[in-house]
Amino acid sequence: MPFATLFDRATLLSQRLVIPVRYAAGGEIVQTTSTTLSPEAIHVRTERPPRPGLFVGFKLYCDDGEEIARGGEVSWITAGRNRGFWARFNEEDVNRDKVVALLALHRATSGQGCKRFHTDMATALRKEGRVSKGQITNISQSGAFLKVPLLPSLGSVVDLDILVPGQTMPDPVQAFVVHVAPNRGVGVQFIGASDDFRSHIDEHLGVLAGR
Repeated sequence: MPFATLFDRATLLSQRLVIPVRYAAGGEIVQTTSTTLSPEAIHVRTERPPRPGLFVGFKLYCDDGEEIARGGEVSWITAGRNRGFWARFNEEDVNRDKVVALLALHRATSGQGCKRFHTDMATALRKEGRVSKGQITNISQSGAFLKVPLLPSLGSVVDLDILVPGQTMPDPVQAFVVHVAPNRGVGVQFIGASDDFRSHIDEHLGVLAGR
């Protein structure tokens, strides 16, 4: 059945929202981020999308620390600069109303995603065999701004090694370039990381927020 018959496309496109998302499918667990969310469906960015028809377990992370668990089925694989997948949530999901409330909250705040905080974190950006060392100057649950001498192109995917304060080893993170500021750096959206990275970054953001 065509994707357009499964979802109200206009509704989905009007509710663009970037928040952290953990998904488990086919034995793989990935910490990534959404691009669009509705009570019925979600699109997440990932370089290795699970195959259509596969069941996916999701965990959506909210700014206030709440985690929303939902289940669904992969409906459509996307490519190019929007590489990832759409999944349709289970209709009988008891947490549907929590997603409705989350979307209403973000509409009330002009659709802003995760809170950003100023920071100073060491990072290394790797792209096509080249390494560029730099600093993360602001960060959120879903992404960061990097000051690096080597600027990757808009829409490209890069590998990062992020040393979160308080940790002894950097976390490997895959990221999507959403903004390029000439002579300054790049804004990235996290699209591939481990549960350890999510734990480390949430702990650091808690410190920055004074929690």
